[in-house]
Amino acid sequence: MSRRSAMLMRASRSTDTALPLRGYFLSVGGALLCLLWATGWMLPAQLPSRFTEPDPARPPIRIHSDVKRPERVVIDTNQSLPTLSDKEIVVAHTPVAGD
Repeated sequence: MSRRSAMLMRASRSTDTALPLRGYFLSVGGALLCLLWATGWMLPAQLPSRFTEPDPARPPIRIHSDVKRPERVVIDTNQSLPTLSDKEIVVAHTPVAGD
């Protein structure tokens, strides 16, 4: 194996592993965008469908439910918090004698 072919193999291997992700997305994304523009320019416009224009013989579909939603919860954050008295304070853990 000649020195030149070894250098070419090493150079091609380093570019394969160091392919920047940004460049890949820019090139592939640009190609897809160009294909999209080309197909939009070359293909004819879509013909109007019978479903796109309103038909007076068909009433619009409206869906209603007999189930009522729960009442709205309103949280007023402008009021101050209530203070707890000494009787309302609960001790989470009290040491047991002998521990």
